Amino acid sequence: MKMRFALDLAEPHERPVRHRAAPPLSGPGLTATRAPHPQPWRLPLHELADLVNVSFLDLAKVVTAHACGLQRTGLDELLFGPDRIDQSIDALTYAMHDRQIRREVRALSGGRPEEIEDLAAQERAVRNRLRDTERRLKNQRIEELTAAGILPFPAPTDDSRRLARAWLGRYLPDEKEALVRRLAADKGLAPSATVHIRSIPEKITRCINNGWLAAPVTDVVHELLELDGPAFRRHIVADAAQQDARDDALCHPLLLNRWRDQLTEILVEMAPRANNAHTKHLHDLALTSQPRSDAQLRRLHNRRRMFAALLQRRSESVRLITSLNDGLSLAERRDPSYELLKKAGDQAYNELVRRHPDLYRHIRARLARYETRYGRLQLTEPRAPLRAQIYDELDRMRPAPLASAGLL
Repeated sequence: MKMRFALDLAEPHERPVRHRAAPPLSGPGLTATRAPHPQPWRLPLHELADLVNVSFLDLAKVVTAHACGLQRTGLDELLFGPDRIDQSIDALTYAMHDRQIRREVRALSGGRPEEIEDLAAQERAVRNRLRDTERRLKNQRIEELTAAGILPFPAPTDDSRRLARAWLGRYLPDEKEALVRRLAADKGLAPSATVHIRSIPEKITRCINNGWLAAPVTDVVHELLELDGPAFRRHIVADAAQQDARDDALCHPLLLNRWRDQLTEILVEMAPRANNAHTKHLHDLALTSQPRSDAQLRRLHNRRRMFAALLQRRSESVRLITSLNDGLSLAERRDPSYELLKKAGDQAYNELVRRHPDLYRHIRARLARYETRYGRLQLTEPRAPLRAQIYDELDRMRPAPLASAGLL
């Protein structure tokens, strides 16, 4: 996966990016890598589409202008169409943080009230557009998953027979998996389709191997996967410090969860120095009468900028993880092996009941007290503790291995 948000940047009209030296900053902060266009929204639409594909900072200026009232034919579809809505949410997040931090610094340094109010108005407009766009993305996601039959999620079964079968399968996972593999092979499914998934990396690898996900593991991805904890943290901090020159290898499915988790850890450590009480969002900086020198204001500004950039990256990683999970679910549903595996799984559960009738009957008997009528449950307590109790009872019912019985 070379492109963030699945955008193809290698278009015929791709333009080179000329980097300029960044101004020196005291302490950790963001680094500017190229000067954005002064008024990109005035460009012809085809040129604007080209520009916002390769320049995040230009995109941020356009979504800000749009949020503050700019109207132009085709602009709404350009910014919030299905292929660019994620990217625009990222740009709106950056723009919202930018206006907030600029407003705070102006207020702390005694800026003009009208300038501070202008920044506050822009911040409110961008924040409102961001929330609207997030709702739009959520609705698009729900529509797609609903059309595919994935949503709404089925409620937990109230059929005590089906629940007893499921719990028996969880109690005997190795035997159940062997049955599924044999039954699936009888239906003509390849062994790779029946691999039991125990972790997210295993699921991603399976989807790549089955052709459901195009995410080649390049040398760059291999290098990031092999980094130890401190080196990986340094890498993602350096990536967050630049907006227009990001490392898109971090968006590879095999790296997404580690990236998100490390961002959260860094945010927890950095929050006190950024004068932020939590890591949920960039809260409004309390304005005090305590005087601050120019050097103190610069340090505070840089830390708040860096903290905001890390928040922005974490939000991006969460959106990408959600999109990845949705994509994998859709790909699995559309593959012909999906229905065959469901049938093999159902047959495997039935076979377990036939092989272990005493275990199945015990589970049914324990569930019987919760039945409102035959075969229908009304559980008044959490299922996990009850299941654990039943599994302890099944352990005592099963014969001990010969070695543990002292017969070998």
